[in-house]
Amino acid sequence: MMNYVHGALYRNVLFPLYEEKTRGRPTLKRLRYLERSQWFSLDELTSIQSEELQKLLEHAWNAVPFYRQRLEQAGVGPTDVRTPEDLSQIPVMTRAEAQSSVEQRTSTRPPFPTIFKTTGGSTGQPLPIGYDYESEYWRLALKLRGYGWAGNRIGDKTLYYWGEPVKPRPLHARAKMALDRALRRDIYVNCTPRSEKDLLAVIQLIRRDRPSAIACYTQAGVALARFVLDQGLRTWGTIPVICAAERLFPADRKILEDAFGPSVFETYGCRETMLVAAECEAHAGLHVSMENLIVEILVNQEGQYRPAAPGEVGEVVLTDLHNLGMPFIRYAIGDLAMAGPRDRCACGRALVRMSSIEGRTADTLRDASGEHVSGLLFTLIFSPLASTVRQYQAIQHKNGSLTVRVVPTPRFDETALEHVLKNCHKYLKGLPVHVERVTDIPPEANGKRRVVVVEK
Repeated sequence: MMNYVHGALYRNVLFPLYEEKTRGRPTLKRLRYLERSQWFSLDELTSIQSEELQKLLEHAWNAVPFYRQRLEQAGVGPTDVRTPEDLSQIPVMTRAEAQSSVEQRTSTRPPFPTIFKTTGGSTGQPLPIGYDYESEYWRLALKLRGYGWAGNRIGDKTLYYWGEPVKPRPLHARAKMALDRALRRDIYVNCTPRSEKDLLAVIQLIRRDRPSAIACYTQAGVALARFVLDQGLRTWGTIPVICAAERLFPADRKILEDAFGPSVFETYGCRETMLVAAECEAHAGLHVSMENLIVEILVNQEGQYRPAAPGEVGEVVLTDLHNLGMPFIRYAIGDLAMAGPRDRCACGRALVRMSSIEGRTADTLRDASGEHVSGLLFTLIFSPLASTVRQYQAIQHKNGSLTVRVVPTPRFDETALEHVLKNCHKYLKGLPVHVERVTDIPPEANGKRRVVVVEK
C-alpha cells in the first residue's frame, strides 16, 4: 500500500513540481504529447517526421559546416529533402566519418550542444557526442513512454541492474544523482560482479524492497535469472523485466520468463540518441521512436543502399530529428536489425517496428580465404544448444584462428561439441577452431558481455 501511495504522490505531485516548476523542463509536456501521438496513423506520424526533418536540414544547411558541404557535394539543397524517403539523396555517414567530423558537425548557431558524452567504444572506436537540451527532453520523455509499455510508471520502485561508469563521477555529481534516484525510488546495483555472493545479494534486495520492475543489461538479467532457477529462489509473482544494452535472444527470454514471469520487454538504444525502439505489450517486435528519430534499415549491395524488406536484415541508419546542437543525419550506427512488418501492431500503434536486433556490423569474421562471415552465425549454431550451453563467446584472433568459449551444463557432451566444431568448420572454412570449456565468461568493465569478439 505504501508503495502505491508513494508512487502516486511522486507521479502526480512531486515529479511535476520538480520537472516543470523547479527545473522548468518540458519533459512531461513531451510525454503527454507522445502518449497521444503513439495512436496516430502511420501517415500522421510520417508527416510529423517530414516537418521536423525540414527544420533539421534547414538548420544543418545554415549552421553546420559538415552537412552544408555534404549536401552541396551531393547536389542537394535543404528543400530537396522533404520526406523520410527523400533522405536517400544524402550519403550515409559512417562511424569513422562521425569521429573525424565532431568539430565540423557542431552547430555554429543556437542551439549549441550543452550535454557531452562519449560512446563506450566496444568496437575500439569511442565517439564524442553532444546534444542540446531540447533533444534531452525528447529522450527523457521517450524513455518514460517506452518503459511505460512494460507497466513501469513514474514513481514506481525500479531496480536497475546496470553497468557503472568506468570513470568515476565527481562527488557533487554523485550526490545529486543519489538524491534524484532516491526521489524516483530507483535502486541501482552494479551488474558487473556476478559471483554467487553478488547474485544472492540482488535476490535478497528483490525480496526486501519488492521492486515493481527490473531494468537490466540483458545478459546480466539472464545471469541473475539463471541463478534464481538453479537455486530455486523465486518467491515472487510476476516482476516486469526491461532488457537493454544487449540483444535479447529467444532462449534468454524463456529463462527470464521462468524466473520473473511472462512480462519481459526488449528495448534498443544507443548513447548517440538514447531509446531507438521498445517492445510493447503485444511482444511483436520493437516500435521505433518515430517522433524523435527516422530509422532506416538498409541493405548494402555493392556499395549501394536499399531499404530492407520485412524480415530482411540490414544496417541501422539513424537521423536524430531534434539534436540541432551536433546533428546525426543518416548515421550508420554499426548495428544490424531485421525490418519488421509494415502493418499496424496488434496493440493498435502504427509506429513502425523492428522485428529484432541482430548484432553489430563489426562482429564480422573472415574465413581462411578472407571472405566475410557474419557473427550472426553463432546464434544459429547455439540456438539448438540452449539446454546444453549456458553462455558462449566466439573470439577470432589476429592470426585468424577461432576460439569458441562455452560455459557448459551437465548435458553438454561429445555430440554437442561435434555440432559446434562441424558448423564452425562448415561456415568458417580453413580456420583452426578450438572449443574451450570455461566456468564463466565475465562481462567487460562496462557490464556488457560481447558474444562475438574480433581482435583488431
